[in-house]
Amino acid sequence: MQVKITPFQAVIFLFIYLTSSAIINIPAPLISFAGNSSWISLCISAAMGMILILPVLWLARTFPEKNFIEYSKETVGAPVAFLLGLAFLYYQIHMGAAIVLDIAMFLKSSMMRSTPSYWFIFLIFLVVAVTVDAGIDKITGLFPILIVNVMFFVSLIVLMSITNFDFNHLLPILPDGVKPLLHGIYYSFGFPFVEVVVFSMILPFVAGPRPGYVLKMLAAIGLTALSLIVTTLTTILVFGPIAGERKYSLFEVARSVSILDVFQRIEALIGYSLIVASFMKTTILLFTAHQTCIHLLGLKKDKMLVFPLALLMALISMTAIEGGEAKWNYEVTVIHPMWGMLCGAVPLLLVFFIALIRRKKKPASTLP
Repeated sequence: MQVKITPFQAVIFLFIYLTSSAIINIPAPLISFAGNSSWISLCISAAMGMILILPVLWLARTFPEKNFIEYSKETVGAPVAFLLGLAFLYYQIHMGAAIVLDIAMFLKSSMMRSTPSYWFIFLIFLVVAVTVDAGIDKITGLFPILIVNVMFFVSLIVLMSITNFDFNHLLPILPDGVKPLLHGIYYSFGFPFVEVVVFSMILPFVAGPRPGYVLKMLAAIGLTALSLIVTTLTTILVFGPIAGERKYSLFEVARSVSILDVFQRIEALIGYSLIVASFMKTTILLFTAHQTCIHLLGLKKDKMLVFPLALLMALISMTAIEGGEAKWNYEVTVIHPMWGMLCGAVPLLLVFFIALIRRKKKPASTLP
């Protein structure tokens, strides 16, 4: 019997999935691209994410208890669905490897400089695999507690850094025209808002009545956007023109906090938040990648591929780190958003439009 989660748990799950690692990682590169117009980029890309999740929800409602791979086979045929599924699987594996590699780079550069990166990578993926093996019901029970901790610590850092705010840093907004704004939209839509397509592998696990479900999902995306805007603006207000140069910007913001010689060196809270948030997102990605893989291969709905997939992601992380941090940052900020659109959004939208056309061509008498 397939384990089910409630609609409310799914909404919380979407917020956790979109917000977790993005709230720590997105401010610095986004500011380096879009400058003071970063918050506008986030508003526009969040609106695009809200539009993108509508076909995801429509397909889930049209094909009850079926995921992207299953209804793709019905819609475009098994051979085409297999090719789309491979691209979809590659996107999830690449993203999971990228997130853990980012944790390893953060720990090695900021906290544990003498520890080899492979220790972080393999240990994190081991914990992630064990968590996925426990089941989605256990994950949805644990992660709300963890995201409350993360959001509490992030909010605490934001509030404690108010004394360092300089509102003059918010101007000018578009000194170099609209191109930086468009670059910010490209990056922030590719990470994290285009990632809502991955949720097509989780919605089949949702059971029970769904009143106002679409609005709640849109509200989760809106709350994610608000969280990212607050952290991005905080970085700009504290660091001004050099905000885009501060990698792991919230960690640097936390370092700047000093109140009455009592609250100092509290960046460990952000370090904890980054690790926990990235762990949650990687767990969700390993879970969806496993679902994608077993349905592509036509295997039983068991957990036989959880640990092999985790090992594959770990090996990709280890391979990617050999290219150097600069090359990896380029791939994450420039290539990864493109892969999200080509391997995530395009396959899902293709299936959506074909399913919509085929549904409209059905005689009225055959419609449910």
